[in-house]
Amino acid sequence: MKTGKSLSGESLLRLIYGLFKKVPDHRDPGRITFPLEDILMSGFAIFSLKFPSLLKFEEEIRNKKKGRSNLQTIYNVKDVPSDTRMREVLDEVSPMTLRKPFTDLFALAQRFKVLEGFEFFNGEYLLSVDGSGYFVSDTIHCELCHRTVNKRDNSVRYHHEMLVGSIVHPNNRCVLPLAPEPLQKRDSKSIKSDSESSGMKRFLSDFRREHPKLKVIVVADALHATGPLIKLLKEYKMSFILSTQPGSHESLFKALASWEKQGKVEHFSRREILGIKIKKTRTQTFRFANKILMNHTHLDLSVNVLDFEEVTEWTTAKGQLKREVTKFTWVTDKTITKNNAAKIMQGGRARWKIENETFNSLKNQGYEFEHNFGHGYKNLSVNMAYLMMLAFLFDQLQELSCRHFQKALEERFGKRIRLWEKMKAAYEMLSEIPGWTFFMRLIYEPDIVMKVSFNSS
Repeated sequence: MKTGKSLSGESLLRLIYGLFKKVPDHRDPGRITFPLEDILMSGFAIFSLKFPSLLKFEEEIRNKKKGRSNLQTIYNVKDVPSDTRMREVLDEVSPMTLRKPFTDLFALAQRFKVLEGFEFFNGEYLLSVDGSGYFVSDTIHCELCHRTVNKRDNSVRYHHEMLVGSIVHPNNRCVLPLAPEPLQKRDSKSIKSDSESSGMKRFLSDFRREHPKLKVIVVADALHATGPLIKLLKEYKMSFILSTQPGSHESLFKALASWEKQGKVEHFSRREILGIKIKKTRTQTFRFANKILMNHTHLDLSVNVLDFEEVTEWTTAKGQLKREVTKFTWVTDKTITKNNAAKIMQGGRARWKIENETFNSLKNQGYEFEHNFGHGYKNLSVNMAYLMMLAFLFDQLQELSCRHFQKALEERFGKRIRLWEKMKAAYEMLSEIPGWTFFMRLIYEPDIVMKVSFNSS
C-alpha cells in the first residue's frame, strides 16, 4: 500500500480545514465574530478528541489560561468559539454543504492507493449500507424530528436517524465511511416520517453523482431486497448482494423450493476442523440457483439466489455437546458457481461490518454516537452527526496510512479506546502541543514530553 506525507494526520487536518473554508457562510458578513471554518473545525475536534460532551469541551477551553489552546496549535483553529456560539452557527448550516470533505478525503485515499486493500471482486468494492438512530428524546424536538406515538399512553418519542454507507472488506477491520444520508421529515409541513427505503434512493443517487466511476457491490439487509431498488441499482450500474428472508420474500422462497424439487438447485458442502485445545467441526452447505423470478410483481426481474448454512459442533471440557447453526440467504446479480459461491457468501456476511466496525465503533469506542451534543431548531443535530462521521473517517484513514498514528495505536496494544484515553490525557495536561504529528509522538515516544511546557493550572 502506498502512503506518504499527504496522508499523514497533519496534512489531513490541513485539508479538512481548507475544505471547511469553502463551506458557504449563511451569516451577514458584518456580524461575523468567528470564521465558519473555525466553528466547523472546533466541532470536528470534539469528536476527534472524543470529548464526551460540549460541556467538557467548554471546560477545557476555559482551563487554558495561558498561551494558545491546543485547538489552535493542533487543529489550526484561529479563533476558538464558545459552545453556545458553535451551536447557534451550526444550527443554520446546510448539511449538504458538509458532503464535500467526505468526497475529497475519499478521492485522496484513492489517489494514494488506500482502496487497493479493499478490492473484493474483479475491481469492485463492497459498499455496506444500513440505518441507525443517533438522537432520541421524550421532550426535546424540532419540526423535522420523527415522532413515534406510544398507543398505550399517547406519549411521544422524538428521534433522528441516518443512513450510513461504508466501503468494507471481510478481512479488514477498518472501513471507509461515506457522507451519511439524514433520515428525517423533509420539511416542517410533512406528516409522514422519512423512510429508510427513501433514504437509500437518495444515498445511491448522491453516491453515483459523487463517485461516477467507482465499481461497487451494494450489501444491505432484507428491507432493501425489493424489485424497485434492484432496478435502481442496475440503472446506476451497481452490483448487489442483498439479504432475504421468508417472511418478506415469500414468492422467492417458494420458487426456490419448487426449483429444488425439479433438481434445478445446485448443492455442495465443505468441512473443516477449528481450534487447538477444543476441536470444533464447522460444516458449510451452499445451495444456489441462477435466474429465479424475484416475485410476481416484477415479471421482468430475475435474480440469482445463494442459500447458506453453517453448522459448528464441539464437545466442551465437561463433555457437553454444543451445536451452533447459522443460516443466510442472499439475492445477487452475480452468476453463482461452485467456484465463487464462497466468495459471494463472504461479501454478503460483510454487511455486518456496517454494524460492527461502523455503528459499534461510533457508539462504544468514544465517539458518543447516541449522546445529544445539541439539537437546535434546524440542522444542529444533523451537522454534529456529520462532523462525528468525518472524524471517524479521519481516524480510519490514519489507521490505514499514517505511520505516526499506527505507532501510537500499536503502543496502546492496538486498542483504539486506550489510544483515545491517552490522547485526552496528553491534550488536557499539556499546552501548545505543536501539531498533530508531535501529538502522536507523545504517545509512542513519551520522552519528548520533557520538551513541552506543562499547563500551569
